[in-house]
Amino acid sequence: MNALSRWAVAALLAMPSAVAAQEAVPTCELHVWPTEIYLGINMGLLSGLGPIGAVADVEAHKDRVATVKDLMKSWLGPDIQMEELAKADYKAKLGLAGHQVIMHPSLPTPEEAKTDPAIAEQRKATAAKIKAGQRLSDSKAACYAELVVDYIFYFKAMMHGSNLFANWIFRDFGPTGTKVVRMGNGQVKNPLEQFPSKTPDLIPAAKAELRDAFARDFAEYVAKKVK
Repeated sequence: MNALSRWAVAALLAMPSAVAAQEAVPTCELHVWPTEIYLGINMGLLSGLGPIGAVADVEAHKDRVATVKDLMKSWLGPDIQMEELAKADYKAKLGLAGHQVIMHPSLPTPEEAKTDPAIAEQRKATAAKIKAGQRLSDSKAACYAELVVDYIFYFKAMMHGSNLFANWIFRDFGPTGTKVVRMGNGQVKNPLEQFPSKTPDLIPAAKAELRDAFARDFAEYVAKKVK
């Protein structure tokens, strides 16, 4: 047997152990839920006049708030949320660069729960799992983490300007998956100056600003809330 043949035989004999070693390495999973919950509040001068003024203010601005929520749904839908998170290198920011991403549909909204008792029960069950430290998915992966975009919230007040809030829920069950070892639940805000656009020619700038504020919200959330 020549040297080349001996090398080939040795390589073939080594293959099973190499495959077994690869199979022994657990796949780490990061499960992600974007959101379809969009909230909006526009507070004017009447809000400074107490509860009655606040009610009148909300009524006066309800059409504008509805428009803002529709714009957020169109300009910052689940696919766009994931695009912005990817551009922000969200896995690396969370310290999970090597994790495989498992996407999930958005969690049910409060509006859906109002008209469907089954969805209302599903939302209660989700909240109970989070409170109990249980996984939201059925995954059995030992190395496991979750990121939920809980809601996106536009807030405008006369004295504070416009801001985009985003609330996040992150839980890292670590390499063994037995318990939560890192977590973060909370919201941060970033200012808005162009959104919503006042004229059609400002729409591109308003869209870009909204997306950028969302990405900056995530970066600040990780820096301030994830422990």
